[in-house]
Amino acid sequence: MSKLSVANEYERQRQENIRRNEEILQQLHIPEIVKSFKPVRPKPKPRPPKVKTEPIRHSLRLRGVKVDSPEAKRRAEEEIVKKEKRARLEGILALHAIRAERTSIDDTNQFIGILSDISMAKDSRKDNDVNKVQTNDINFDSVPGGKEGFRAVRWRCRSLNLKMTEEWSSVKVTPERIYCISVHPSKDKILVSAGDKQGSLGFWDVNEINVNEYGNEECRTFMFDAHTKTITWSQYSPTDSNLLFTSSYDGSIRYIDLNQAKSIEAFVNNEYTYTHFDMDSTGQIIYFSTNEGTVGVKDIRQPITDFNGYDLHDRKVGCISLNPTRPELMVTASLDRTMCLWDIRKLGSDCKVQDFTFPKSITSAYWSPTGDKVVSTSYDDFIRVFNYNEERKLKECVQIPHNNQVGRWVTMLRATWNPNPNLHPHFVVGNMKRSADVYSAVTGELIWNMRDERLTSIPAVNVFHPKLNVIVGGNASGRMVVWQEKPKVTPVVLV
Repeated sequence: MSKLSVANEYERQRQENIRRNEEILQQLHIPEIVKSFKPVRPKPKPRPPKVKTEPIRHSLRLRGVKVDSPEAKRRAEEEIVKKEKRARLEGILALHAIRAERTSIDDTNQFIGILSDISMAKDSRKDNDVNKVQTNDINFDSVPGGKEGFRAVRWRCRSLNLKMTEEWSSVKVTPERIYCISVHPSKDKILVSAGDKQGSLGFWDVNEINVNEYGNEECRTFMFDAHTKTITWSQYSPTDSNLLFTSSYDGSIRYIDLNQAKSIEAFVNNEYTYTHFDMDSTGQIIYFSTNEGTVGVKDIRQPITDFNGYDLHDRKVGCISLNPTRPELMVTASLDRTMCLWDIRKLGSDCKVQDFTFPKSITSAYWSPTGDKVVSTSYDDFIRVFNYNEERKLKECVQIPHNNQVGRWVTMLRATWNPNPNLHPHFVVGNMKRSADVYSAVTGELIWNMRDERLTSIPAVNVFHPKLNVIVGGNASGRMVVWQEKPKVTPVVLV
């Protein structure tokens, strides 16, 4: 018998065995039983309670340093100074008391003068005179801006140019990586601020220039040590644009009063590290999130240590957002891979309205300025937009593929809304290709890619100006960029 015929006979027997086994399985109804089983995802293990441990002591003898030597004394003094520097700030502090080394006394006085000019101006928070987009033949009234809204926003983005200062496209505002950015809502002056990894709060007066002692022009920046650890979020009060609130890993929420030029404690607690916060429409109640999965409610009119805490998630809550038009609704984004909708009137009982489970952790979730949409950013490389419908539920309507893998050295990407409610709904998010993307929240289309060949780093943190057509970005080196319209030049007519 040839080798070929032996191989064919073996294959015939193998196929016959497979057919016989399948018949037996069908008779026992095994395939139907297997299909009836649903895969059960294991519940995350509860986090063990934190145990306070004493700091590890290192023997000077093992480090080769004599106990009574000058080097030992010097190291001991350096450690004492280091601990004093990292201690949390307490009480009410003047800006002169928290100014950084690179900001001189004269610079601080100049900054206080800028603050007084802004505070004397009309409170822009109460100024609702926002230019509406001109539209014709509106086919869908539910979308601000109407039919031509998308093209109007694209035109606004096309008109923006990267602001150049001498030979640089970015300006050094903080010493370390930028985590958050806030823009003062004044129309008369573009004043931006950034909080960084080591607790520094930097300000940049965008359209003003200083002349140094050598006659060279410099950008007008100011820096203050507002916290002793990472500033995780910053936000101006919704009722008073003279109050800039900041949260930090050092266990405190503070605010800078532009009128008084002082840094003031709003909330202090040693048990939590604060990751994010939002404020209600009165500007008196703060809703904050923590690394421990707790969401807290703090009335700033009460003593600084009083608050109510609720364990809403098993792991870190990285973002919290209140609905601007439906004040009873709150959305949270967590490291446990869930985004949840809450009714804050029922906190402490059955307050969860809805939850969504994502394949990977969620970095942010924000309500739109009109309160009818939520945009989320996740490490599964998608940006999602949810509509709040008549059934009082969130429903996913747009899913945008987007690279959100930032790695270790870049601040995580967060899609943030344009706060102007009269424009076509759109948001901005950083792009790993050293640019920023502006997307439509209605169609998911890319409206514009904010790029420039002179940008040499990733603007991971991006926000819109509340009143002007301006986009501000910040990177991992503590540098900021501004996209703004070129000033209109009136042509000179020669007679």
